[in-house]
Amino acid sequence: MSKNILITGSNGFLGRHLTPKLKDLGYDVYEVNSKDANLLDIDTLNRKFGDMEFDYIFHLAVKTAAGGYCQKHQGEQFLLNQIMNTNILSFWYTHDNAKFITFGSSCGYNDDVRKIEENYMVGVPETGYEVYGMIKRMLLVGLRALSAEYGMKYAYLIPSTMYGDNYDLHDKHFIFDLIRKICDAKYSGVEPVVLWGTGEQRRELIFVDDAVDIIIDSMDNENDVINLSTGNDYSIKDYAKTICDIVGYDFNKIEFDTTQFVGAQSKRIENTKNSGFLFTNINDGLSKTINYYIKNKYGIKE
Repeated sequence: MSKNILITGSNGFLGRHLTPKLKDLGYDVYEVNSKDANLLDIDTLNRKFGDMEFDYIFHLAVKTAAGGYCQKHQGEQFLLNQIMNTNILSFWYTHDNAKFITFGSSCGYNDDVRKIEENYMVGVPETGYEVYGMIKRMLLVGLRALSAEYGMKYAYLIPSTMYGDNYDLHDKHFIFDLIRKICDAKYSGVEPVVLWGTGEQRRELIFVDDAVDIIIDSMDNENDVINLSTGNDYSIKDYAKTICDIVGYDFNKIEFDTTQFVGAQSKRIENTKNSGFLFTNINDGLSKTINYYIKNKYGIKE
């Protein structure tokens, strides 16, 4: 008999990749997204799924955005996410046979700690993202509390920045921002390309298909916290140079604005639990992501 999965945030970037993969594996997947359900209303899920039994609940829904949202809308972000997280945990309470799988954030790590799972709750979250990091930590606190009192089984995965195809072309996460700016300069003549900071700040990526495979492999881990990470990082300049090489744009035309907020100098989290996984080569992953952008923005097939 097939197993039932409820997935919130199914139309987000990760959801667009995870949901079809789960369906391909034979699961019966019931999707919840902002278009058809209001997770701020505690009765929404009960009205839609009150009589159903789920084997897994994947909670992907979150209110956040790159490009300054975390700094400019801290109160809104706190209120909306705390309500959503509490509501989905309350729904689990009425369906307590379901394994609960959800996600933290690399922003939850303190700037100065070694970024291994045991240090996730140590110190204050990343500078500039204290509220968002604490929201994600509070979700883990909730899982542990429900596990202690009600026997919840969960997996909590902490991803580095995911990238790949089938993303929102207006997404402002750093890698999509780099691709958009450089490709627009190449194909539309929109110049100059201005990147924030010196370009020496380092960031880590994980290809979304790799992330999905690890998530699925972790579905039956019990009460585990897992860094969803390759363990490798590169500078913004490195990423920009690679994108320029792929699309044929002169890297020397890029300008750097050192007056803008850039966050932590390094955000690499350690790959402690998936060290044997064969990750997608960064050049291959970037090529696929770039090809998706230029095909959908400019109708160009590479």
